[in-house]
Amino acid sequence: MSVTFREFGKTSDGRPIQLAELGSGSVKVEILNYGGIIRSMVVPSLRMEEFAVDIVLGYDTVAEYEKNNDFMGAVVGRFANRIGGAAFPLNGETVHITANENGNCLHSGAHGFQNTLFDMYETPDVSDDSVTLTATSSAGTDGFPGNVTLTLRYTLLNYGLANHRLVIDYHAETDTPTVCNLTNHSYFNLNGYYSGSVLDHLVTVDADQYLETDAQSIPTGRLLPVAGTPMDFTTEKPLGRDIDADFQTLKDCRGYDHCYVIRGEGLRRAAYIRSHESLVSLEVLTTQPAMHLYSGNNLASVTPRKHGVHPYGLGYDPLRPYVARDALCLETEGFPDAPNHPNFPSTLLLPGKPYDAQTVYKVGFYES
Repeated sequence: MSVTFREFGKTSDGRPIQLAELGSGSVKVEILNYGGIIRSMVVPSLRMEEFAVDIVLGYDTVAEYEKNNDFMGAVVGRFANRIGGAAFPLNGETVHITANENGNCLHSGAHGFQNTLFDMYETPDVSDDSVTLTATSSAGTDGFPGNVTLTLRYTLLNYGLANHRLVIDYHAETDTPTVCNLTNHSYFNLNGYYSGSVLDHLVTVDADQYLETDAQSIPTGRLLPVAGTPMDFTTEKPLGRDIDADFQTLKDCRGYDHCYVIRGEGLRRAAYIRSHESLVSLEVLTTQPAMHLYSGNNLASVTPRKHGVHPYGLGYDPLRPYVARDALCLETEGFPDAPNHPNFPSTLLLPGKPYDAQTVYKVGFYES
């Protein structure tokens, strides 16, 4: 096993933040106990210098993570994505939660798990590189009922040079009926976090339907077919091919910011992306019913991006902030606004019936 821990810095109120590094050599993953953030994912490449590339965006200091509101690399919950009107029915009553986006609730309000300091330790009795993080969201946090305890486990599996897997296991329990929907909000750029636009990334999404939304990205309750529309990624295409099409839902979001209904059940593939430049591929597998494809339309960091050396040594500006479409997110999740739509898969969390989900990021490379 190769798990090392070090202090990453301190929060604005003086709490120390811990960083765990999983793996070694050309495959390394860094996890922060602040927000369960995936800060770095270094993987093999056939073209980059030293045959390795860091494919997730991030920051160099705790202060930068606190200043930016982009959910960079974090676990998001209690309820990922949006809840319309910042309210939902539960046991015959209406629960009101924090409104933080046009009168709606986005990613659980101001005090979600993405802003939480977890306890983090090496996973016991596991032969692979693995860390476990735990935290509790108290009843009433941003209006959500129930004391909810979340356990996260990140495990790095190595099946050979072209097959590395980062596995995220989610387990949540409550003492009172509530709702729960968890995801990871990593921003991926297979050419490296410093490389700018991802519009040339080739994308496949294993979904025949997506959720119709209104102009504020709140689901209407209808599932629409992707066939014959710019939303169709059932056949591989560049992310940017249709992103600016004259299609109202894309215009409303300034690009892709949509929830896709993944075919099948159990652990299965949700998406596959690859880059001709780095020859890196990323396959996303999940047990969740859906995946939100986000093309980073609103990405506009107020601080510089991570520092480092550009693999080609040219054109790299370490002071440049992240900007729109510098990365894409592949957020495996339950349906947004599910508590307000009885026809959606339930996101109800009950005492004695834990929430369990798994997402796998499988990284490899291919020869073009």
